Amino acid sequence: MRSDMRRPSLSSRNSDEDTPLLAATSSTSMAASTSPTATATAASSTGAKVATVSDRYCTFEPILVLLCFGLSVSGVVLADQIIYQSCVVTLGYDRTLCAQLGTKSNSTDVAQLETIVQPYAAKITMMNTILMSVLPALCALFMGPWSDKFGRKPAMIVPSVGFITTYIMIGILSLLSKHFLVDPWCYVVAHIPAAVLGGSTVLMAAIFSYLTDTTTESNRTVRIGILQACTMLGAFVGLLSSSFILQWTNVPTMFFLSAGTVSASCAFLYYCLEDSIKPDASMVHRQVREIFRLSHLCELLRTFFKKRSSYDRGIVWLTISIGVITVLGAGGGTVFFLYTRRQFGWTIQEFTIWQAVELLSIVAGNVIGISVLKTLLKLPDIWLALLSVLNYSLDALIKGLARQGWELYLATGITPLKATEGAALMAICSSIIPSSEIAKFYSIAMAMTNTVSLASAPLFTYIYNATVATAPQVFNFVSSGIFSLNVVLVGVIAVLLRKRRKPQVDPLFTQDSEILT
Repeated sequence: MRSDMRRPSLSSRNSDEDTPLLAATSSTSMAASTSPTATATAASSTGAKVATVSDRYCTFEPILVLLCFGLSVSGVVLADQIIYQSCVVTLGYDRTLCAQLGTKSNSTDVAQLETIVQPYAAKITMMNTILMSVLPALCALFMGPWSDKFGRKPAMIVPSVGFITTYIMIGILSLLSKHFLVDPWCYVVAHIPAAVLGGSTVLMAAIFSYLTDTTTESNRTVRIGILQACTMLGAFVGLLSSSFILQWTNVPTMFFLSAGTVSASCAFLYYCLEDSIKPDASMVHRQVREIFRLSHLCELLRTFFKKRSSYDRGIVWLTISIGVITVLGAGGGTVFFLYTRRQFGWTIQEFTIWQAVELLSIVAGNVIGISVLKTLLKLPDIWLALLSVLNYSLDALIKGLARQGWELYLATGITPLKATEGAALMAICSSIIPSSEIAKFYSIAMAMTNTVSLASAPLFTYIYNATVATAPQVFNFVSSGIFSLNVVLVGVIAVLLRKRRKPQVDPLFTQDSEILT
């Protein structure tokens, strides 16, 4: 950054796209227990005791809001920092000229420099995305089965510690950049602790496992919707406030704020939340050794490939496929902030306000939309999932056709149900997957969806770099086409669910007919 560690005017910078921390929650298929008694029975067979809901000291949602605030408040600032240091350190341009990137400057030199710097910054962002997807996916394969025995709280706390370490390292690097030339690739290295300790993949798998442990089939869809809404509410507050906090402070403070907020949520999680699974006292001393057992991988594979009654296995596989396709289509998020700078000349403040509005729209879709459609209109879960995937495709299409900034708000306003398919598909799977396989299923689903970033990040980076000078909006049309595939998969699931119900109804109907005869 500049010598004073601040941007001259916050209204002169831009930033990032749809965040999936959030694509993981909306794209992952889940499983659930059918009753507290069944959960307790299954857990006892593996040497663990499941805590009842009454054992908890507080609900999980406020902790999740605080956690997601910490994870999102500095994301935009990091993207801006990478662009600036790529310009100054790697490409060797003058600091004064680089400081004008993303501003309202009408200079031709600045416009040309933006075209040069953006492809390089996109490569760094791409590598960051791949790192934070692949290593956490591998961790999830081990941590999922482990949490079935030793509890959900450790599986939430360990990734949080990784994020805290990463934010502290990034804060130190931004401080050093005041006096030295810090290569922007150092920010990729700083993400290694968060990636090695599981990242958002393990964190979200543990969160949904915990939620499944503490809910029943009757209220699970609504509770999952509320949980997703809390995730996005925290991100909404973080994004909306980030540009204003940066005006009052400086860049390093933003990263230390993230570290402090995640630390606070971690403390609340440790002291105020009772674990849904209590490990067998005789196995506590083996916790660390148990994490890296290869037998966990075998258990995961058995869970994924085992034969299930009716069409259950096909429904599970298709649900995971929808999550994979959703993450693939959301890969445009790696370059979306560059797109808004290039296409609309947006500043950081303009972008964060729009992104906050988008998240608020999704929060409303999860809370109000699910409540109205499920509770009042009694809409089946599969129809809710269909509306959601249609919203995804339409949203990307409108963004691609947009020629003015207000059209992004239009896309946001008419597609509030984008993230509701996760809750709907989780509820469907909750009647299929046994409670003893919950964490295993979550882990393998999270691992598969996150591994897709190996393809999505390079794909959208290549498309954007190839079209940035002539048609930077093209990647949005690619996203829309990818999302459209989910419409077909949801239709197939609907057919399988209908066929699955027939064997359960026909024998009863036949028996009743015989009695009547």
